[in-house]
Formats: sequence, structure tokens, C-alpha cells
Amino acid sequence: MTETAPRPGLRPPARLADVARLAGVSTKTVSRVLNDEAYVAPAMRERVLAAAAQLSYVGDAAATGLRTRRSGFIGLIIPDVRNGFFALLTRAIEERLSPASPTLLLGDSDEEADQEERYLRTFRQQRVDGLIVLPSGAPSLPDAVSEIPTVIVDRSVPSVRKTADHVLADNRRAAGRLVEHLVTHHGLRQVALVAGNTNVSNVRDRQNGYLRVMKAAGLDVHVTSGHATPDDAAAGALALFRTLTPPFGVFATNNRMFWGAMAAVARLGLHVPRDVLVTTIDSIGEATVTGLKPTQGVIPVQTVAAKAMRLLSERTQDPTLPPRHETVDIDIEFGTTCGCIPLATPLMMGPVGPETPVRDRRG
Repeated sequence: MTETAPRPGLRPPARLADVARLAGVSTKTVSRVLNDEAYVAPAMRERVLAAAAQLSYVGDAAATGLRTRRSGFIGLIIPDVRNGFFALLTRAIEERLSPASPTLLLGDSDEEADQEERYLRTFRQQRVDGLIVLPSGAPSLPDAVSEIPTVIVDRSVPSVRKTADHVLADNRRAAGRLVEHLVTHHGLRQVALVAGNTNVSNVRDRQNGYLRVMKAAGLDVHVTSGHATPDDAAAGALALFRTLTPPFGVFATNNRMFWGAMAAVARLGLHVPRDVLVTTIDSIGEATVTGLKPTQGVIPVQTVAAKAMRLLSERTQDPTLPPRHETVDIDIEFGTTCGCIPLATPLMMGPVGPETPVRDRRG
């Protein structure tokens, strides 16, 4: 008799009853073994575990959730998975989850409120045990905060500013320190701001830090803002830099803006730091040009992750706690782009420019 070849396709996952049948025990015994309950003979426990391993049994999370009222998941929504800072933050959060902790579910909103809304709906449907959100303004975020232990990180939005726990970097102070460094230490009378979307709270705070120092010094402001990509920033910076006389300074609100500013410097044939002194916030990561060490504000992701996980744990244990806001200081690193660490020769960013795709150094 010819054997029938197995049909292609996916095999169904093993069930509790399948493990019980293979081990020759009841489903109740299998459940007790897999839940590590007491009063199971060692030989019986070994037989059940061997059967479960043979069948690659992984259990049913939905059924477990119904019994324990816990999903075993924490949802994390970040604005851009290609962004180096957000990638480091994700890793730092995941490192704080032990094998017995919930599993991290990641959503990338792409800075779009609609996309964030879809992830929030999915995470709420999955009954996640907690949420960490770097918000883009999804309409249902206040509902999620009222239902699920939630921590808002990196930036805020008006709808949850007074109701949710927050961990935010001190962007205004760090921006002020960098701009003040250009004005006071380097004696520059012209400092330009190359900014992203100022509707985002952390970008707005960085812009306010720039404006405060420039006003206090009695200097004119030179601003190009609202840019989403390095290419957009390069075009805006090119137009702005043409109105300035070297040497002048630049404060870029993040590393996308930094690379756009550097592209504009290259297009104009200027040199860093002889003609242009450049600073930024958000580590630009590994430099593409030998010897380039940016003067920058670096947000300590390990500190942010630790504070976020602590607040989330405390909120889970006591949902009645009042909203807490914690601030993280930004570390300032001085480097070659402002001249505090000398380059062997002034740097000219020849390989990049507005007409050439600028690699997004945030991913």
C-alpha cells in the first residue's frame, strides 16, 4: 500500500490535549506541570515536559490571559525605528525585562498620528499590561492612559500632559548651553537654528532654548524650521546660510537637521570649524568622516529607560497615584565641529549635499 504524501502547508499548533495524550496523563496533570504547581511526582513531571518538548508545545497566551487577567505584553510605540536614539531606547527598555517579565511589542508610528492610533487600538485590543509611548498625537491616547498603566517618554502632547506619567529630557536647558557655548566661548555674533517640526514638544523646547540665549545676548535670530528629512533641512539651511557671513554658528535640533546643515555647508564650499561651528542634540552616531566628533547634547537612554520602567511598575502596582513628571539631564559633549577638539585640517563635507541623498544618521 502506497503511503500518502503529507499535504503541504502549516501544521496546527500542539494543544494541551495532545501533550496529555502523548504523555499518557490527564490534561489537568499537564496543566499542573506546565504551571509549575506542587504535588506532581518527579517522574510524571519529566514525562509531561518531554512530551511538551517533543510536540514543541508553547501554550495559548489568550487562554492564559483570560485566567490571569494579564496579557504578558508591554506595548512600546516609537516615532521612527530607523532613528538611532529610538533604537537605543528600545534596546535599553528590553534589557530591563527579565525572562519572567512581559514581552515587548513594538510599534513604529512614523511620526503619524493615524499610524499611532492603529497601534494603540491593537495594543488595547490585546489588553497589554503596560504602555510606553513617544507620542505623535493619536486621538485615543487619553483613553489608553485611563485604561492601561502608561508612561509618556521623550516628548508630550497636550491631551495627556496633565494626566499621564512622563519621562522627559531637559531639552531647553541643553539647547541653551550649546548656543551659549557658541556665543560666549567662541564669540560668535551670528548663530543659526536649523529645526525640525516645532509642533513636537522636544523640538519646540530646543528652539526656545536657542531663542532665550539669543535674546539675552541681544543678537538677531536666524531660523529655518519645519523640516522632516535631512534633504529638507539641507535646502532650508542652504538658503539661510547664504545670508550669513562666516564665521557663524549653527544649532541643529536633532541629527537629521545636523546632517542637513552639514550638507549645506559642503554645498557652499565652507569648512568646519573654520567657517562654520556646528552643534546638535541627539547623538549623530558613528561619524562618516574620519576625525569628526560633533559637539552635541546626548540623551542618556539608559537613564530614560530605567525611569520609564520604574514609573510603569509603580503605576501598575498603584493605579491611583497622581501623575508624575521626571526630568533627565542631557550630557554635553564638546568635539571637533565647534573647534574645541582640533581637527588636523578644517573639515569640508564634500561627499554630501542637498542634491545628493543624505544618509539619515538616525538609523
